[in-house]
Amino acid sequence: MKSWYCIYTKPKQEDLVCKRLMELPDIELFNPKLKARKYVRSRLTEVVEELFPSYVFSKFNPYRYFHMIKYTRGVKRFVGDCTGTPYVVDEQIIEVIRSKMSDGFVRLDVSEMRQGEEVMITEGPFSGLTGLFLNETKPNERVMILLNAIQYQLKVEVDRGFVAKVRT
Repeated sequence: MKSWYCIYTKPKQEDLVCKRLMELPDIELFNPKLKARKYVRSRLTEVVEELFPSYVFSKFNPYRYFHMIKYTRGVKRFVGDCTGTPYVVDEQIIEVIRSKMSDGFVRLDVSEMRQGEEVMITEGPFSGLTGLFLNETKPNERVMILLNAIQYQLKVEVDRGFVAKVRT
């Protein structure tokens, strides 16, 4: 019987493992990706990243393919117990991830922020600084933050994806 399993790969080997496993008949693979805006060499660029780095989901019959997949180049192991028995991934988990996909990429919901909430900048030149959320600006991908910086408050506009609520 076919079930979903999680395969732990060597770093940056997810696509190569999927390419190798696609050659086997009767195997379904799922390697969710997301687009993110990040600073690369001091420039804001859009990058494609793995949603779960070093992990790939695969649906197959374990009696037929377990050994072949386990010894595929790039595979470290299956996610499972200490005896090596892989855990079965619930089909609903895969469906929830797939339901968040649009244009082949997973869309993560940016948390809603209210005016006056304390936030922290997680990326870019202001990374690690905290401030108060003021408002969204146009386009909706950017927000205005009132930064707390050395006895001075400064208004800055940053990418919405670079801001997270501060947990108290």
